Parts: sequence; C-alpha cells; structure tokens
Amino acid sequence: MSSEEKKVIDLSYLQEVASDNSDFMVEMIEIFLAQTPEYMSTLEEAVNTQTWAKIAEMAHKIKPTLAFMGALEAKESMASIEARARGQEDYEGIKKDFAVLKEDFRQIFAGLEQKRAELLG
Repeated sequence: MSSEEKKVIDLSYLQEVASDNSDFMVEMIEIFLAQTPEYMSTLEEAVNTQTWAKIAEMAHKIKPTLAFMGALEAKESMASIEARARGQEDYEGIKKDFAVLKEDFRQIFAGLEQKRAELLG
C-alpha cells in the first residue's frame, strides 16, 4: 500500500463474527457487493436532485453495512451525510463528501473482491 492510499476496509470484525468461517464471510461479502451498488446509485440520484429525505434514508441503509465490512471512515462519512440530510443543511458539503465516498467505494469493492477471491481459493 503506498503512502497515498488509505486503508478503507478492515475485515477483523467480520472475521470475528464469522468465527473465521470462510463460507459465511464470502456470503456476507457477496451480499454487500450485490446490494450496495444499487443503494449507492439511489443515494447518488438523491444527492444530485437534493432530495433530503431520500439522501438520509439511503445513507442510513448503507451505514451499518460499512461498519460490518470494516470501512469505518466511510461509515463515519455516511453518518455525517445522513445527519446533515436530516437537518437539511450543508448540501454542498454533502455533495463533496459523497464524491469522496464514491472513490472510497471503488477501493472498498476492490478490497472485498480480492478478499472474496482469496477465501474461495
């Protein structure tokens, strides 16, 4: 990992919950990889149209899965987006934070796909 890259996932929590059961870990990773892109797409549309309630709803849906996958910085950013959307404040900040999260999600997905491949052998 280069000094410019940030660590976006830490699967130690998932490993602990799964008791290192690789089949369970693969299943959880696959669920995240299948569901989250749709949620992110819906969130992006809500951000682009400044639909406060939908921004808050989707951020709320995505946030716990980020914690489960060990993407704690992304989870905190998502929590901040949710809180600001609920208060209908700082739309420009939400847009900026969402743009950063989109890049983080590329890294999260790449890391999870790599871990899935490792677990499948």
